[in-house]
Amino acid sequence: MSDSSSSNSNTTSKGSQICSVVIWTALSIAMIVIGSLYINKCSIEPMIPIYLIVAGAVHLVGFVLLPLKLVFEKLMYAIEGILGLFSLCWFIAGSVWVFRIYQVSPRDCDDTVYTFAFGILIFEYVFLCLAVFLICLCTCCGCCLGLRSANTNEAAHLNST
Repeated sequence: MSDSSSSNSNTTSKGSQICSVVIWTALSIAMIVIGSLYINKCSIEPMIPIYLIVAGAVHLVGFVLLPLKLVFEKLMYAIEGILGLFSLCWFIAGSVWVFRIYQVSPRDCDDTVYTFAFGILIFEYVFLCLAVFLICLCTCCGCCLGLRSANTNEAAHLNST
């Protein structure tokens, strides 16, 4: 019974990972395509299309390098760290470029590229908040379970003496 539930859990986990990679890959390709198509269509902030192209390319490079982690584990952790740091800095820069012109009317930037960049950033903020919330929740649950286990062990020790 436990083997089949463990197998189902692994299958579900692998399925969600594959689904996540497919969604992020599609978004990354869309970012590159839209950024490229509208490269000269945002004169008020010409970095918005470039933000989309670079962010999409960095995400794709990260996904392409995932299988190499099986062979070059330590090297891949270093590369993932560098890509992660760059992505964070680029995300902050993109947020500044996009949100800085949010209130400008009329915006001298094609609606497609601006709205897409705005939507991508909001999606990433929501994803980031959800990830932080889940990490905090798991940490709290782990601490509570650890305290409960420690109290149970202490009570068992006191009862045995």
